[in-house]
Amino acid sequence: MFSEKFFNRQIDKALENAPVLSTAIHRRMVVFSDCHRGCGNWTDSFLPNKTIYEAALTYYFNNDFTYIELGDGDELWENRRFVDIAEVHRDIFGLLERFNEAGRLFMVWGNHDRIKSRPGFGVPPLPPVSEGVIIRPKVLSGHGDYHLIHGHQADPLNNQFWKLSRWLVRYFWRPLELCGFKDPTSAAKNYNKGKMVEQRLMAWCRTNSANLVAGHTHRPALHSSESGWRYCNTGSCVHPGTITCIEIDRGRISLIKWATCADASQYIHVCRHVIGGPYDM
Repeated sequence: MFSEKFFNRQIDKALENAPVLSTAIHRRMVVFSDCHRGCGNWTDSFLPNKTIYEAALTYYFNNDFTYIELGDGDELWENRRFVDIAEVHRDIFGLLERFNEAGRLFMVWGNHDRIKSRPGFGVPPLPPVSEGVIIRPKVLSGHGDYHLIHGHQADPLNNQFWKLSRWLVRYFWRPLELCGFKDPTSAAKNYNKGKMVEQRLMAWCRTNSANLVAGHTHRPALHSSESGWRYCNTGSCVHPGTITCIEIDRGRISLIKWATCADASQYIHVCRHVIGGPYDM
């Protein structure tokens, strides 16, 4: 029903008016996606990792990183009102506001928070959202620009038919998941579907000989092809006890995991681990 060219056009469209960030100005950047911040109740997938995420954001703010949120930052399928999420997680939004005031915050919308793309939605302390971002290395190498999208553009059920998917999540799969059933329509919870979405995203990389950074599947990746292009995935902030992200630091790209760990004295800390790279951009 949907061809490779169709998915390539969807990705191209998402990048048409994308802001371009130069590493000459934003020398250090971190890319998170799929935080799925909720309203603080037992269905809030973000809540168990909130302390880890807050520690990571504090580290990135204090070390002059630009923060890029690559979609599904807020869970606006299960929750109808953004104000409820902002109130419960006002400490997190306070940190994001500090990034914004410093000119170091860029936000992309995903399928679960695409309502943010509507004219007049407006979140006063935060910047306008876009469907994509392009990162331009200061020194252009064979790899070239990095194109950032959420990734649902390669997933018709969560793009063209997103209203149906939202209805299913709110009224059908959410109650069933409480009984232990997994949503087979989710690229994050269905291995085969996630793999198919990744193959479509990598097909765009191959067709355009270009680099792509996405989220959506919740599967962290830092893949380099023999042809020179790269496919990167931030993973998510809702892994059990772990969050993952992509760092771009002075011309080098890495895949990072944040988790709690114990030192020799058995004190618990939030620790940063490099799990992929660093590679020259």
